[in-house]
Formats: sequence, C-alpha cells, structure tokens
Amino acid sequence: MKKNILIPILFFIFSTSLFADIFVINQANPYNKFEMNYLKDESSNLSINEIVNQEFKENTKNNFNLGFHKGSIWFKFDLKNSTNFENFILTLNEHFYEKANLYYEKDEKIEQLTNSLFTLIDQREVKSNILAFNIDLPKEQIKTIYLELEGKYAYFGKVEVFEKDYFYARQSIGINTLFTFVLGVIFVLIFFTLFLYTKTKEKIYLYYLGYSVFLFIYISNITGLLVFIDLQKYMYDLHLSAAFCIGFMILLSKEYLETKKYLPKFDKVLVFLSAPFFILGILLLFSYQPWNKYINNYLGLICVLLIIVSAIVYFKGHKQSKYYTLAMVIYLVSIVLLTLMIIGVLEYSYLTRYGFIVGIVIEMLFFSYLLANRYLLAKEKVQNYLEEEVNTRTKELNVILQERELLLKELHHRVKNNFHMLIGMLWIEQKKEDFSKENISLLIHRIESMAMIHEFLHQSNNLENINLKIYLEKIISNISLGYNISKIKIDIKQINVKYDVATSLGIIINEVLSNALKHNKKIENLLIEIYVNKNISNKICIVIKDNGKGFNKENPTGLGLKLINQFCKKLPNSRYDFSFENGTKFELEFEE
Repeated sequence: MKKNILIPILFFIFSTSLFADIFVINQANPYNKFEMNYLKDESSNLSINEIVNQEFKENTKNNFNLGFHKGSIWFKFDLKNSTNFENFILTLNEHFYEKANLYYEKDEKIEQLTNSLFTLIDQREVKSNILAFNIDLPKEQIKTIYLELEGKYAYFGKVEVFEKDYFYARQSIGINTLFTFVLGVIFVLIFFTLFLYTKTKEKIYLYYLGYSVFLFIYISNITGLLVFIDLQKYMYDLHLSAAFCIGFMILLSKEYLETKKYLPKFDKVLVFLSAPFFILGILLLFSYQPWNKYINNYLGLICVLLIIVSAIVYFKGHKQSKYYTLAMVIYLVSIVLLTLMIIGVLEYSYLTRYGFIVGIVIEMLFFSYLLANRYLLAKEKVQNYLEEEVNTRTKELNVILQERELLLKELHHRVKNNFHMLIGMLWIEQKKEDFSKENISLLIHRIESMAMIHEFLHQSNNLENINLKIYLEKIISNISLGYNISKIKIDIKQINVKYDVATSLGIIINEVLSNALKHNKKIENLLIEIYVNKNISNKICIVIKDNGKGFNKENPTGLGLKLINQFCKKLPNSRYDFSFENGTKFELEFEE
C-alpha cells in the first residue's frame, strides 16, 4: 500500500522538477538568492501526499515576508548540488514557527524532517536557536524540497542552504553574537540605572529600570536565545515584556519631558495612555492574538505622539528634549522598517528584520546619556546649592559675631551706667535720716530688676526683641515673693520691645509695684492688678491698680516717684498719670 502511494509522489516530484526554477548550489551563488513557490493551507490539514498534487501558483523570494495568515503555508523549490560537498544545512533564519516540516526525496522515498519552536535544543539535529535541517544532496542531482510552516506570528524568514561546516562557522560569529552583545549592554545599563535610582530615589530612574529589565526579557525572547536554556515554551507569555516596555517608556518620557511643568493638562493623558499597555501585557498571558497585534499597531502611534510632545516642550524651553527627540526618531524609523517588512512592503533583510534592535540600543544609549546627564546636573545643582548655603551661613555667622561683639560692648556700657545709677541711689538714700531695712529692700528690688534685663541680654540673640511678657512677669514675681503677696492679677500680652524700652519699663513697674506694696502693708485682702496690651492706636498701654489707700503724688519726697518720672520720659511719646479712686491707679501709654 505504501509503495502504491510513494510511486505517484516520486513521479510528481520528478516531473515538476523539470519545469520549476532550479537553484544551483555552487560558488556562483554565495548569497543563496532564489525563488520559491508557495501555497496557503488555511485548514492546516493537508498532508504531503495531498500537497504534491496541488498546484503552487504563487511565488516569492527565498527571503519571504507574507504577512499574517490563518493556517499553514507550504513552500516548494528545487535544489541542484554542483559542489564537492553532499551534506548541507537548510535554515529558515527564524525561530518562532510552531511547526516546521521539511520533505524531500532520499533513497527513493520521501524523507520528513521535523523541527519547531518548542523542540528542545538537545532534541534538534542542528543545535541552533534558528530552525534548521540536515539534508543530503548528491552531486549534480536535483531535489525538490517541500517546506511546511505554521505559527501564530506573521510569516517571514529567509530560506538558505549552507555546507555544514560553513554553517557552524558562520553561527559562531553570526547574529547571535550581536544579540549577546546587545543583551550585555542592556544588562550593564540595568545596573547603571539601579545605581542612579538608589542614589536619587527619583521615579524617572525607576521607570527606566522597569523599561530596561523588560527590554532585556523582550530581546532575549524575540531573538530565540531562550532556546539555549530551554525556555522557548514561554515565548508567548514572555511577549508581555513588549507591552510593559511601552508602558514604562511612556512613563519615563512623561518624567523626562517634564510634561507636568510644560504641558500640565496633557501630563495625566500620558499616564492614562500607559495603563492599556500594562493591561494588554496581562491579557497576552491568556491569548497571544489579537492582543499582540494591538501592541504592534499602537506602538508606532505612541512613538509619533511622544515625538510631537518632545518637540512642543522643546519650544516651551526644555532644550534637552532635542536629544530625546532624536533617539525616538531613530527608534521609530527602525520600527517602521520592521512593520513594513512584516506586511510585505519592504523586503526581508537584516536591516528590516533586526534594524529595530539597533534602534533600541541607540535609543537606550541616548536615554542613558540623558539620565546620567540629568543626574550630574542635579548633583551639580546640589553642590552649588550647598556652596551657596555655606556662603550664606558664613555671612550670617559673621553678622551674628559682629552683633555679639556689639552686644557685649552694649552690655558693658549698660552695666557701667547701671553702676552709676546704683551709686546715685545709694547716695540719695544714705542722705535720708530714716534709712532703714525697708529702704535696703527697695534698693535690692531695684537692683534685681536691672539684673533681669542683663539676663535677657545674655540669653537673647537680638536687642530689638525682648519678650516683655516673660521679662515683666519675672520682675513682678520677684517683688511679690519679697513682700509675701499672693493676691495679684496679671494680664500681659505677647509684646516684643527694644532693650532700652525694657530697661525703663523694668524700673517703672518695679517702683510702682513697690510703692503700692509699701503704702498698703497694713491693708488686708490687698489686690493688685497689672495689665499690659496694645490699644487701637497700636500704642503700648500699662495699667497698675490696687484697692489700697493711695498716696500724695503732689509732694513727692521719695526716690521712687523721681525714678518713675525720669524713666517715663525716656519712653517715646509717653504719657503717664496716677489717679486715686478706690485705691491707686497708674496708667502709662507710649509708642513702640
């Protein structure tokens, strides 16, 4: 039965070879350029027995690109060996076909050789990531070759025939070497970007890191290098890396082009445009098509959009975007070349097939330069900022030191003046015939009020801002403890005054309060109230009143009233008065 089937097949192969174009393998055909006939089998059910009876009406070059098609495609061509060799390797120059069956006559029977994307490297006759077959071609004989291909991607490739030793020599220095070099470059850039991210913690470097990692996976996948580690069964799943690359590229571009600054309304649009690609990547895990077509179709549009955005921000002042634009234009051109090849407009060649990988590498090198330059500029800005800060702080310290020197001189000057004042007080008091312990106590309070302003000078960084509330409350507390008075009401607002004003107010309040306590020692339930605030005219108002018996201000004989009068005159535009209704009330008003 098998013999009956084989005889018509062999007869058909021989008869068709008489009329087909024959590719002669010799020294005159070093580039393997020939034509092939092909037939589309949308059902993918035709066997070799049925195929040999089919008429192959369409033809193509051996570097074919037939676009997307349902089912499988059969190729048919004739080979004649005019060399001194008989052992050859026929290659497709591609790796992604799920079915690759080769048929030819050998020893008066049909030889079937099988290979596919999912065949493990150890199970392949030709240990290569591209699909290839060992074929024997006797000298000066003509063999008709049938090649069956089926896959989920577009149909393109290049059928070539090489002498076996030459093929392996070519493989060792061929395109895989370039792919390995490209992956090495990307691997270095990944670590470089990781370093930049750890130093800066900026989102742009994280986006570029994501872009680089998924680009590494994507190139490893589409070049067929995964075959060498038997991971080709994950080819369709790993194609999600293409979608993720685009998503991260959009986010990276958004950050680098500073669309939030130059195009704030469009900034969120780019974030929105990146999301579908991450979703498409996940959908690819469930179905390779049609999601892969959507990714390929929208990639070009995204590139065009980003180029337009980069041009706009350039004219808005982002001058560094010109390098980004150049990188994207190169990348877009390489993608357009690949797309035009896939749909059959351009011929399959190394440029149209692998040019986009070169475009990717150029784009990545540009991006790496731009991000490294961004890092260096940021570092330089930080250094300049730190230098400016150091200079500013140095100047401030010099000013503070000068102020401290002036403060110290002022302190010495005030101490000298206060010593003279103390000498004057003691001289006046010692002239009195009734000089007593009470007089000594008053002198002590006066001296302490002067000491407090010196304490503030010591603690303060600024002579222009003495906290009146804290200062006066200390003076009042000190006098109250000295006279053992507990019934005192204080309401002092937060007001800052100059040193001279604080000194005068300290003396004034000390004298008024001491005077109230001295004249009302025998009064039970003595209540003293002290108010300090600002009125509607922004003047400082001080009110001290008690419920005592008062005194005769028209006949002042003591030092206290003289000091009050003298120091009130030192305050700017001051006015003060004593009134005696239900006790004594002292009112003072002055400008800051």
